[in-house]
Amino acid sequence: MTQPDAEHPTAFSGAEDGEALARDDASRKLFAMAETVARTPSTVLIHGETGVGKEVLARFIHLNSKVARGPMVAINCAALSASLIESELFGHEKGAFSGATGQHAGAFERAHGGTLLLDEVSELPLELQAKLLRVLQERQVLRVGGTRPIATDARIIATTNRDLAGHVSAGHFRQDLYFRLNVFPLEIPPLRERPDDILPLARHYATTLAGRLGLEPREFSAQALEQLAAYRYPGNVRELINIVERALILASTSACITTEHLIFEPGAAPALSSEGRSAPTSNDEHTVQFRAGDMPLTDVRRVIIERTLERFEGNRSRAAHELGVSTRTIRNKLKDYDKKN
Repeated sequence: MTQPDAEHPTAFSGAEDGEALARDDASRKLFAMAETVARTPSTVLIHGETGVGKEVLARFIHLNSKVARGPMVAINCAALSASLIESELFGHEKGAFSGATGQHAGAFERAHGGTLLLDEVSELPLELQAKLLRVLQERQVLRVGGTRPIATDARIIATTNRDLAGHVSAGHFRQDLYFRLNVFPLEIPPLRERPDDILPLARHYATTLAGRLGLEPREFSAQALEQLAAYRYPGNVRELINIVERALILASTSACITTEHLIFEPGAAPALSSEGRSAPTSNDEHTVQFRAGDMPLTDVRRVIIERTLERFEGNRSRAAHELGVSTRTIRNKLKDYDKKN
């Protein structure tokens, strides 16, 4: 693994297409944990909002595992009907049901010796959860309409965008299956909580997408970068990719990507001040106002740091990014303030 550097994004080994870029401390810790568990056969449960990159992390784990040369088979549990998903997971014999004109190997069989990704496992119907649990426990699969158990040896990675424990409490997910899957949980923070990843990812996709679109790569203007950094990204990395792709198309005849080429969700674009920074609204509760000379410089610095942390709900990485300092500086200042208190 590449050693982290405070100024440059880390591309973790095994990342396809450079997608596992990490500059934010939260991302570096996440991929370090993923790389550690990848060396074992343990089941991994990845949780995160839609668009954060759960499948990217799952593929990273597969490519860094002992079964990296084996197949990686992905099944989207939310995209298939109950009747289809049973056949897709476990396979079926010829004549097992109407339309079963031939024998079909399910995902467990196809992933033998590799990794099986159960994407959005929370959407699996309750009646199939029991059968999945039995396969995970016995490491044998029985095709629909079959009578002979087939041994399966696939590493299991499951993903969800739901609070799976809450799903269990509500009776929508089996508790025994939850504990079977939740051996090594990994939580991917939303993009808004790892701000130091935003610009490295934007620059990366500006290069890779340009090649796919047959366009010349474009740099971002300073104000475009400010606007990208200030946006909240409700759609996470997936939304960032869409924004960059649109910008490349619109800027195809321009020298660089400017704020005019950035299209955000209606009403969600960050406003920019004349200096290019995101402008606060007049009723912003986090605005700091004081008269020059009324406070010592050390107190001014403390107020600004503490109010910035309040604004970003205690997220030190985001506060450091906005103040133009390192996360370590924020941490050390807070330690100093605690000592003085």
